[in-house]
Amino acid sequence: MNGFGTLDAWVGRTIGLEHLPSRADIDAYQLRCLNETIAYARSQSPFYRLRTTWPERHDLVKLSDIARLPLTTADDLVRNDPSLIALPMRDAVRLVTIPTSGTSGRQKRLFFTEADIEATVAYFEHGMATIVRPGSCVAVAFPAQRPDSVGDLLMRGLTRLGAFPVALPVDSSLDVLVSALRELQPAAIAGMPVTLGAAARRMETDGGGQLRIETALVSADSVSPSFKAALAVLWGTEVFEHWGMTETGYGGALSCEAHDGLHIRETDLYLEIVDANTAEVLPAGRQGEIVVTSLRRRGLPLIRYRTGDSGCIAETPCRCGSVLRRVRLGGRIGEPISFGEGARFPADLIDDAIFAVDGVVDFSVELRTGRQACLAIHVMAEPRTIEDVRSALVHHQIVGPWLQSEKVNIAVELASGSTLSLCRKRKVMVTHGEE
Repeated sequence: MNGFGTLDAWVGRTIGLEHLPSRADIDAYQLRCLNETIAYARSQSPFYRLRTTWPERHDLVKLSDIARLPLTTADDLVRNDPSLIALPMRDAVRLVTIPTSGTSGRQKRLFFTEADIEATVAYFEHGMATIVRPGSCVAVAFPAQRPDSVGDLLMRGLTRLGAFPVALPVDSSLDVLVSALRELQPAAIAGMPVTLGAAARRMETDGGGQLRIETALVSADSVSPSFKAALAVLWGTEVFEHWGMTETGYGGALSCEAHDGLHIRETDLYLEIVDANTAEVLPAGRQGEIVVTSLRRRGLPLIRYRTGDSGCIAETPCRCGSVLRRVRLGGRIGEPISFGEGARFPADLIDDAIFAVDGVVDFSVELRTGRQACLAIHVMAEPRTIEDVRSALVHHQIVGPWLQSEKVNIAVELASGSTLSLCRKRKVMVTHGEE
């Protein structure tokens, strides 16, 4: 594998250079693209043209000047009145509708042009070149049946790379997925943590033997230390994290062999970190909300879009030698788990504690609030594992003291494998009871 020198070289070609880019080269490219995007959005997008909170002078002299511009939110996308779209709908290659967690029926609609799709395929091709060898068989554990879906675009990028991608039956049962993996014997795999973790743990317990998978690209959800450790032990796998969302054109940032943050897709995105409460731009090293601005999109340009994800920009250059900036992710999307009276902690602490228990194949978490809160854990495992899960949570250094209090119950029970989707984010379901 060629490492991030390969990706930097592609970035240099993409931004019009005949040499490896320096940090100054990328900054100059991003400043030029930001000014072009702002001017284009102000002239072509009804939403940005009609915004009344823009400063009179909105051209940027330096990158930090972007902080003068107002933020764009998910609510703006949902409302879409006035529309953010800057091209006629006939120019759309793909329209993506994303349900939100708010009022029933609220949806975000994303608009992709042919150029947007091509930029994503190229990013996947050159990003995967840092972790996959040409000629390798790669198992793709994302839904890939729909044209221009994330799985389809990833497979197209891998094919250009010279690898041999194969879509796994992620819409089938776990046993069918495991059987397909054993037959395929891939050198690499890509998918969500829930999917890959469940497959590895089922292989550990079903008597059919494990695989040896060199590398795994894990995306679309937070990645716990216990998950990485499990894949290293069970499959011999080095896990590479990827961050992205539909709003970023799927691709966003990718870890390297140093595993110290994720290198940002700076050909297409400019990232800022802002205080989630005050919207103040934070310096490198300070954690806050990730805000993105698209650099080359013409169908649906996004300027200072609040992602709802947390992270910080790394302060120092990466040991791998790449000049691309890095983002260190700050945990799970959304609010932390709260038991009231100051008991608030990231949901991924619970994920890490549970998946560290040997024999746990999959699980879901439900927080029932009310007069007495209850943390309900539904575990796919052998019955004897139930008490091990309870013990891991109750004795956890951070979570344990709250679960031991009289105001919180913990219920751990077996879950049927058929009730847990293989392609899902591990979110905590919150149900409200009597106060």
